[in-house]
Amino acid sequence: MKIVICGMGYVGITVSACLLKQGHHVVGVDIDPAKVDLLARGVSPINEPEIDGLLQSGLQAGLLTSDTNLKPHLVDASMVFVCVGTPTAEDGSLDNRYLRQAAADIGQGVTQRPADAESLICVIRSTAPPTTIRSLIVPTMEAASGESPGSGRYDVVFNPEFLRESTAVYDYFNPPKIVIGEREQGVSDRMRGIYDGIDAPLFEVSWEVAEMVKFTDNAFHALKVSFSNEIGRLAQTLGVDPAQTMDIFVSDTKLNISPYYMKPGGAFGGSCLPKDVRAINALGHGASVDMPIMANIMNSNQSHKDYLAQRVMTRTPKGGRILQLGLSFKTNTDDLRESPLLDLANTLIGEGYVVDIYDPDLSSADGQQPTLQHMALQENNPQVSQAMIDKLPDMAPYDVVVFGKAIIDMRELKPLGDKVINIHRLEG
Repeated sequence: MKIVICGMGYVGITVSACLLKQGHHVVGVDIDPAKVDLLARGVSPINEPEIDGLLQSGLQAGLLTSDTNLKPHLVDASMVFVCVGTPTAEDGSLDNRYLRQAAADIGQGVTQRPADAESLICVIRSTAPPTTIRSLIVPTMEAASGESPGSGRYDVVFNPEFLRESTAVYDYFNPPKIVIGEREQGVSDRMRGIYDGIDAPLFEVSWEVAEMVKFTDNAFHALKVSFSNEIGRLAQTLGVDPAQTMDIFVSDTKLNISPYYMKPGGAFGGSCLPKDVRAINALGHGASVDMPIMANIMNSNQSHKDYLAQRVMTRTPKGGRILQLGLSFKTNTDDLRESPLLDLANTLIGEGYVVDIYDPDLSSADGQQPTLQHMALQENNPQVSQAMIDKLPDMAPYDVVVFGKAIIDMRELKPLGDKVINIHRLEG
């Protein structure tokens, strides 16, 4: 295919080199004449292993050209990759001016394509916040072209990159995943061709999910580095080997380096996590070690509890009836220590809602006797204890049913439609 790459920074150069290796004809476009001149000689404007050799091979094979003007090359291109920079703006957001300009140029360029030409696939690879494609890229292209994506002239996909500098070529051909955000199912079928022979999980999702995935990845990577450094500072100050500590930590791929605890839903609770987070903060304070991430974990957890309570209250008329499914901090335990669901129940009752709470985990196996935790609740928190019910009631009369933990099959709640608020797992 003839593929135009807009933006010859780290991402654009890497994509160009790797597409050349796959045998595509690549046109590298950049507003900087110096970069275009280097590319014309098969020289990379960035220092990245393997790139120069791939550019030279592509140039010698007649597959590489370069230009400062994007529009003429769109006439017969199959795809255009937008890899322009999105630097930080003064307010901390991303500066999208280069994205907007690229979208306008592409919109104007597609008007020059033959009427019978195959639709141009516009692939956005620049990092962009969720809704950027829908609220900025598409409207800009529509205004410039006079047509909407899917009209036959062009279509838009968001295909984030997961490349690390210094190993970018390896990462291109060995990605952890391939994510393609599309306008509607099937639009991205032609994108799959450039990934032939690359073994990785493929996710075809909405534009917004694809945009959010890229942000989530980078935020988590930054969090991991900062978390590890906080542990390292504390360990070293206490005379503990930080490297050995973290080597053992990452060896646990069942809980630590795994999908566990990575499902958005309820806040954490129970006997261990809150207690030990406070303890490690006290340890850091006593050792005069600054640990901002650790110091804010409990604040973040409280913010999430507040968010979940607000979700329920905004969906329920004041004084309305609420059925809360679950009270202990997770399924198959009666442990109420620091349970977010207990906090939720106290909040809702305190705000004047009529709350019934069903949790079979707080009864004996035969359902006849309350557990010790339940009996302690009767003494220590009578208002919540009085809200407990022994059997799952008819749920239809309630204004809202809060699915707090997996004590019944979610499919049983399907007939209730919008009455159900799932805080066990956030979706939609």
